[in-house]
Amino acid sequence: MEKLRIFVSSVQKELENERIAITELVSSDPFLGRHVEAILFEELPASAISAEAAYLSALHSCHIYIGILGFEYGRKGPDGLSATHREYTEAKRLGIPTFFFVKGDNTQDGRRDEEMKALFAEIRDEQHGYVYKRFTHYQSLKSSVRAVLLAELEKQGMRPTSEETAIAEQTIAQASDFDSRLMERADIAELDKDLCRRFVAACTGTPEKELEEDSIRNTLMNRGLIWQNEDSRAIHPTAAGLLLLGRSPETFFPQVRIAANAFGGKERGEPIDREEIRDALPIAIERTFQFLKRNMRHTTRIEGFSKVEIHEYPYEALREAVVNAVAHRDYDLAGSSIRVEKYADRIEIVSPGLPPEPITLQKIERLDYIACSRNPNLARGLSFFERIEEQGDGLRRIVRESEGIGLSRPQFQFRDGHFKVIFFAPEDMLKLKSQGARPVFEVPIEVVTTLNETQKTILRVLIEKGELTSSEMSEMLGVTPQAIRKSMNYLKVNGLVRQIGQGKKTVYVLAQKDS
Repeated sequence: MEKLRIFVSSVQKELENERIAITELVSSDPFLGRHVEAILFEELPASAISAEAAYLSALHSCHIYIGILGFEYGRKGPDGLSATHREYTEAKRLGIPTFFFVKGDNTQDGRRDEEMKALFAEIRDEQHGYVYKRFTHYQSLKSSVRAVLLAELEKQGMRPTSEETAIAEQTIAQASDFDSRLMERADIAELDKDLCRRFVAACTGTPEKELEEDSIRNTLMNRGLIWQNEDSRAIHPTAAGLLLLGRSPETFFPQVRIAANAFGGKERGEPIDREEIRDALPIAIERTFQFLKRNMRHTTRIEGFSKVEIHEYPYEALREAVVNAVAHRDYDLAGSSIRVEKYADRIEIVSPGLPPEPITLQKIERLDYIACSRNPNLARGLSFFERIEEQGDGLRRIVRESEGIGLSRPQFQFRDGHFKVIFFAPEDMLKLKSQGARPVFEVPIEVVTTLNETQKTILRVLIEKGELTSSEMSEMLGVTPQAIRKSMNYLKVNGLVRQIGQGKKTVYVLAQKDS
């Protein structure tokens, strides 16, 4: 039987959390996953036709229109309508059932764009009353949309089993309300202005220098990072705002701490390096990654006319594990912190809180699970600083990147209410693959073909030895110093070697790239 196709319409940048919520709902609900397909414009395949024609064409193949309205009307087209407004108009013309979900309660309506207020008036059905439902949080939107979809499927005689209903309710309930808490005792001055500008620039695609204070405030408010007290009119951060953008988030949440320790052996002892990291999450992630980077082993390997860096652990996988730990930990466990521990034979990253039901350790080990964000505002906010996958691909990437360079498969553990990721060190670093970064030194093949044998030999020796004088090179190769200098001049002109010093103290080195 054909799936029920739902067209999801909203301002994309403002309501990314909510758009993801709909796709998460459909993908994680066992009943809806079999019978419903969510259509989002950003997930449509590339097309030669215009964007407007593409999304209207997709709408024509759908059975239900779901509109999510926030505070921004969206960019207007030549007809004076936003994409959402145009899509709604077309759905109404086609007679497609329409359902609207409006973010925020009626006390917030005054700060919506004027065009959005007009759209509110238009979507009201005078005969049947309002045809939209309000929501304030991730879970409530999912629950409301699920109710609509179940009602539509029931018209076709399809109902979920009791087990499917239980799984769906558990999956929706697993998201915490921690990150959406209104922090009335915190002032907006607690937020780091530079981080706020970086975040808004990433959200909106606007250069930081062009951002105005009003646009920064509106963007933060629309994305659930700040809120306004209706009585005092004062603006305060939410918990997510403090964690993502706060100058000192630990003042309000002592549990926001990463304890990083590097040990010289295979067991705990006196650390050879340690850090207590209490910064806003984007900064904390970077500091933790740099801690691991400086405490792991690095070497180089010669591959033909290239010199490549080899790292003890894959950068992408480590960073992903740290991001996952801060994005998905249980912040309600006030007495627990994230632990990052580097040993001689492994790295352990331990995060407070177990993945919520129905995710099990067995499903994670098989990489066969449907993930959902415990802290959706945090996870989505971090996605503008980090390459974070809310759809549950993070653990898969950790495994893929580790095995891809030749390491053993990382291990996942549940222990004492914590989730642990363990990376295992290689037995022989030189057997690892390069991580795909550009080589420290590389001779393009088109340049290699122009080199004579003396020049090729010079490069091989420099790759192995690092640096040599012309006299040392002359003695080693058995050619005259003049021949060495002539070859060196050609290599310098082609950007392959550098000369350091003058006269007898002249030393030649490879023109290596910055690592």
